[in-house]
Amino acid sequence: MQDGKEWERLSLFESHDFVEAWYKKKNGRSLNAQRVKEITSCFTQGREYFSSAETAAKSVRPLLLYYGVLALSRGTILLRSNSMSEASLKPSHGLEAVDWSGTLSAGISAVLDIKIRVNSGTFSEFVGAVDNVEHTGWWDAQSLVLHQVGVNYPKPKLISDGTLFSLEDLLSREQGHCGTYKEIIGKEPRVHPAEIVTHENAVEFSFVNFGNTHLTDAIANRFGWSAGIQIYHRDTSRRLPISNFYVTIPAEDMIAVRPTLPMAAYRGGDFSFVIEDFHNGDRLTQLYRTYMISYILGMLVRYFPSKWMALLRNEKGDAAMPLLVSAMNAVESDFPKGISEVLA
Repeated sequence: MQDGKEWERLSLFESHDFVEAWYKKKNGRSLNAQRVKEITSCFTQGREYFSSAETAAKSVRPLLLYYGVLALSRGTILLRSNSMSEASLKPSHGLEAVDWSGTLSAGISAVLDIKIRVNSGTFSEFVGAVDNVEHTGWWDAQSLVLHQVGVNYPKPKLISDGTLFSLEDLLSREQGHCGTYKEIIGKEPRVHPAEIVTHENAVEFSFVNFGNTHLTDAIANRFGWSAGIQIYHRDTSRRLPISNFYVTIPAEDMIAVRPTLPMAAYRGGDFSFVIEDFHNGDRLTQLYRTYMISYILGMLVRYFPSKWMALLRNEKGDAAMPLLVSAMNAVESDFPKGISEVLA
């Protein structure tokens, strides 16, 4: 369902006068009328695609959502650029399906194995225009106050290194449906609830019941922490009577150390969700991941409709379908919210 507040904010970018004033305030220069028209058109199209998706059948909904993601992304790129125009934007998606025919020849049970890689196009332009920022919650040990901060992680290497990302790689890192992922896949998700506490000269991650295992090397391996990092286990945390793992990382400068730590997303309450690095070492903000998931679902519907319809019709091998529906709903709610935050 569309969030009224997010779309109320985004609808401002359909106004000529608002876009003109916003751009001048952010960039210290004026836009010509044609550039303004190009930007407002993107946001109008984006809203209408999302609105259409809200009432569309599942057989086409992911494709409409992806076109909405694409339109909002192009508008955002134009807003945050000093020189780009509609004509200079690359016409390609910037993401490429890699041998989906071969993967799906095994049947719809292989849908989570389909892979993409980044190439030149809208997605790479989007990554260039939008910082890799995630909002994190940190408890201060001295004041017991929760601080919410936006951490700007390094630009990802995926733009140029040719890394392949599977649908499972992406969905396993989404906290909104990690329970569904575990039931379907039978493996621990790659996103973990944790308290993050800053001490005078250290940051402590307190992982809640990490993987139901007492093996501290599992934590070190998943996050690439060196042997010098202190990792230990005890049965009772400060707040909850459950099994916890603790990771203590020396930090003389709290601000400087944040982008070097695993990506952690704060979504309310006591905990943040700590997200494992991808296999190439990238830490990808939820906005980037949601874009990539939307592309995969949209292109699956567009170019492999028989496979998508087989999933919808509950044919044998459809175990991933609840996870895909959850991902589709997350695209609809999370991407507009993320764009609204980028343009705040």
